[in-house]
Amino acid sequence: MLQAIRERVTGIVAIFVLGLLAVPFLFFGVESYIRAVPQDAVATVGDHEISTSEFQTSFARFRAEQRQQQGAAHDEIAINQPVVRRQHLEGMIDEVLLRQHAENMGLVISADMLVDLIRQIPAFQIDGRFEPDLYQQALRASGLTPRAFERDLREDLLMRMIPTSVAGSSIVTEAEVDRMLSLQNETRQISKIKVPAALFEDAVVIEDEEVREYYEANLSDFLTTEAVSIFYVELDTVAMAADASLSEEELRQRYEAARQRFLTPELRQASHILLEVTPGRDEAETEALAQTLFERLVAGESFAELALEYSDDPGSAADGGDLGWIEAGDMVPEFEDALFDLTLAGEVSAPVRSSFGWHLIRLEDVREPEGMSFEEAREEILADFREREAEDLYIELSERMVDLIFADDSTLEPLVAELDLEIRQAGPFTRAGGEGISGERPVIEAAFSDLVLLDGAVSDPIELDRNRMVAIKLDQHFPAEPRAFEAVEDEIRERLAQRAAASEARERAAALRERLETQGVSLAELAEAEELEFAEHPSVRRFDFQHGPDFLSDLFRLPAPGEEPTLHVMRTQDGYALVSLQGVQPGNPVLAGEQERQLMRQQILIGRVNEEVEGLLAYLRANTRIRVVEERI
Repeated sequence: MLQAIRERVTGIVAIFVLGLLAVPFLFFGVESYIRAVPQDAVATVGDHEISTSEFQTSFARFRAEQRQQQGAAHDEIAINQPVVRRQHLEGMIDEVLLRQHAENMGLVISADMLVDLIRQIPAFQIDGRFEPDLYQQALRASGLTPRAFERDLREDLLMRMIPTSVAGSSIVTEAEVDRMLSLQNETRQISKIKVPAALFEDAVVIEDEEVREYYEANLSDFLTTEAVSIFYVELDTVAMAADASLSEEELRQRYEAARQRFLTPELRQASHILLEVTPGRDEAETEALAQTLFERLVAGESFAELALEYSDDPGSAADGGDLGWIEAGDMVPEFEDALFDLTLAGEVSAPVRSSFGWHLIRLEDVREPEGMSFEEAREEILADFREREAEDLYIELSERMVDLIFADDSTLEPLVAELDLEIRQAGPFTRAGGEGISGERPVIEAAFSDLVLLDGAVSDPIELDRNRMVAIKLDQHFPAEPRAFEAVEDEIRERLAQRAAASEARERAAALRERLETQGVSLAELAEAEELEFAEHPSVRRFDFQHGPDFLSDLFRLPAPGEEPTLHVMRTQDGYALVSLQGVQPGNPVLAGEQERQLMRQQILIGRVNEEVEGLLAYLRANTRIRVVEERI
């Protein structure tokens, strides 16, 4: 067809037609190339792109945190709503804006600062001491490399430098603390007549017609939970390679080729005295002190006593400088070189300079490498072989699986025929997940994606674990739909009865207020005449939650009474009450202890920092080009 057009589009007429087509392109087509959000970006903030995968990863981490925090109360459907996803994206945009602003101000995170912070993270420590192996293991378990983790940590620290700087420059006066303590510790004197809704429940009559009308007007309140069932195939090369084996000769060959691997590393128990270079003690003075201590040690003085007196390492000084067992790679190179040059227990190195300062190192003991016999290493060699077989298989078969799905995403049959996989069924399950494969979060997200749910296509390959991948296809969709009227009739009747009873209680409380204002009787006398409960509360505080949070919120919004008490009809936990507000007593800041005052300072400071950061973000948003692709959220 293109060739036919090319043959016919010639001459002056063709040039004129092409010219007409070019005009709108010049105004709109080029603009779309310049202004369009990149294909893989869910948003752009200035020159920075937030990729779709970056957003999905961040949102998945956010949902996992919410599940962990909320436990059984977690609502997976509510948290996956478009409004929540958009709010999360807005938060990511704010982070990018703050990071860009910090960079423009010339703020940086130094390598030393980053290293110090990582070493202080408890998850990477054993007995309060940083362990490099634990650091590596923890990152691997989270699917991160050290470089990626350190990059993310650096960006997070850079973003947080702005609020930290604002907090450091803000001042909270004692007058502000006094004022807030006065408000926070305010008490209110009230008395009330309780009018419980339960008094009217037996008298309430709900007609069948009312129930039906409420049902039809509020169908969205009575929907079933959307669910799906799926077909899936699973590529699990660990299971495939579970029966792979080697002959005895091959096992022995692998053992001999990797004999060094089956030796435990040499360990050295060491103690040290660390002398840091400080503003009060320069390099030359520190080196001279280290040399003096070395000479005293050679002369026979106690290493432990000198460590306790002089060492600047708080983690080891109290233990006589003891650092425990050390293997190659645990310490900085200068320290290790000096330690592994020592040959005899009790030998002390000459002063050694490292990035931490000057060290005096004593060798306490040496644990020589210990080897594993072939019999001891046999199962480990075989497990390694099977692991590598699984990885090789996964590389080969997962690539083939991807190709087959992209070639034909209408069916799972090619995966069965070419990869010898089995089609299985799972579900039905909701967006909250189910059992087995349907409890995997990536599977749930794919099952309810437009690709699978609306288009009926096979999902993109889903990598669940190392050497494990699945692909899914919709079996059945069970959309949310109104439950049968008969199933919810009693629930609606009870809801309407409670509402009507509460309304009767409110009207009764309002009528009591009119009587009190016209008859001139006291609240207690009126309660007795009406056979209702009367209660006096001479000092209600903001945090007396036994009254109910809504009641307290409404109570402390009321204006202070004048010379006479004021009457109010207020909602309570079990109905309504006629409340007499008799007085308001401000809190006394003088009675607050220093801990309470410090907490109030922090609350005021946090509020102030939030206000200033929000103002800065509003300015940055107004002066930064931000584009969002709604359909990619």
